[in-house]
Amino acid sequence: MSLRYAKTDAGREEIRAGTRKLSRSMRNLLLLIDERHTADHWLRAVGGVTADDLQRLLDEGLIQIHGDTGDVDVSHAELARALSHLNYEQLYTLLTKQARDNLGLIAGYKFVLEVEKASGVEELRALAQKFLQLIQKHHSVASAQVVRRAFLAAV
Repeated sequence: MSLRYAKTDAGREEIRAGTRKLSRSMRNLLLLIDERHTADHWLRAVGGVTADDLQRLLDEGLIQIHGDTGDVDVSHAELARALSHLNYEQLYTLLTKQARDNLGLIAGYKFVLEVEKASGVEELRALAQKFLQLIQKHHSVASAQVVRRAFLAAV
């Protein structure tokens, strides 16, 4: 995990207020984390924390990927507008490549079958949104941001 993280305003507020149910080790991680060191460093330095704890802080908006000011964390509507500039063939190619690269052999194959079944460009656009949700649910927010960047770069 060579990513670097920084506290968000919500994270700084949580340190001050302490309103969420965070374990002692997660609270220590939140208190200490900054962009000077990688995630690997913090996972080794703060006793009792795991990559799942780091992901929870990220998911709850208490930390963010350093340098990520939200420009790739666009809304579904903004992503839909961006994808509206792609035709069927472009979306088909993009989705099949991303599925193979990000979902693994079996899940990737199943998703490519869904892409194959799509009868039009609108269905492919809906699948693109579904794909991002799958990546975020089964991998991480950071992985979904990487895929979102790939989608936006294709436009």
